[in-house]
Amino acid sequence: MKTRHLEYFLVVANELNFTHAADKLAIEPSPLSRAIGELETQFGVRLLHRRKGRIRLTWAGEVFREHAREILNCIENARARTISAARGYRSQLRIGITDGLAQPRIAQLLARCREEEPQTEIRVTAMTVRQMLSALDRGHLDAAFTLDGDSTAAYPKECAWTDRPVVALPIRHPLLALEKISLQDIKRYPLLVCHPEMWSGGHYLLRRWFAEISSSLPREAAFASGYDTLMMLVGAGYGLGLSLENWRSSEHHPDVVIRPLADPVPPAEILLVFKEASPVPELARFIERACHAVDRRAD
Repeated sequence: MKTRHLEYFLVVANELNFTHAADKLAIEPSPLSRAIGELETQFGVRLLHRRKGRIRLTWAGEVFREHAREILNCIENARARTISAARGYRSQLRIGITDGLAQPRIAQLLARCREEEPQTEIRVTAMTVRQMLSALDRGHLDAAFTLDGDSTAAYPKECAWTDRPVVALPIRHPLLALEKISLQDIKRYPLLVCHPEMWSGGHYLLRRWFAEISSSLPREAAFASGYDTLMMLVGAGYGLGLSLENWRSSEHHPDVVIRPLADPVPPAEILLVFKEASPVPELARFIERACHAVDRRAD
């Protein structure tokens, strides 16, 4: 079995169209179809239902898709670790970042790790919370930063630091007359809601904050898939947004004004999630730095 056959199959399984898959792979549809046929011959099973130009995965194809993904991940992991060893690294940590948390504090943490433990390579990947949990379960990730305390309830975790919620408003909004804005004030206007899949940690925080005032989420203006999208939509006047105080230092948005939240809701916890309750020494040291390299209190 060739790795390119696995890569071809995964693209076909995602596109469910040989022409579209061939375009993504920059090959002709005919050799792509032959490659999938060779896989089916090797296994002696049908991986795809082909009918009148339309295709879908068989149950065997669904099962194989998961294994193909895992095989390619293992190969990539082996390649990355081998290259790291050749470059002089003695160990490697794979760190995930979800919920748009690539902010200055994480950059400072990574810089400190490079200074204090240069023999450990740290590979960072941005992902959704669902992807993070799958990677942790499959052993393809060592730890990850997230805001989602709900989906990660069953996993060991540490609170790296906390951050206060703030309200993002478009310029010339009526609520700018207030120095602080309450959640009840926000409910009078459309709210940009964090996407429950792409930004699940933000969605979890919204539900948590409104639950503090015994209220449900207000009417939504649109879903925001991340911080940059949220600020863009707020600046365009689509609705109000709830964000975190330290995010505003990451990028200037001239069409957005930030106001403190009036309600005494709990601050957001930036969590570092991992799989094993007793992590390996390199990861244990990373967790220690994450929890003590910065002031854990909300500013």
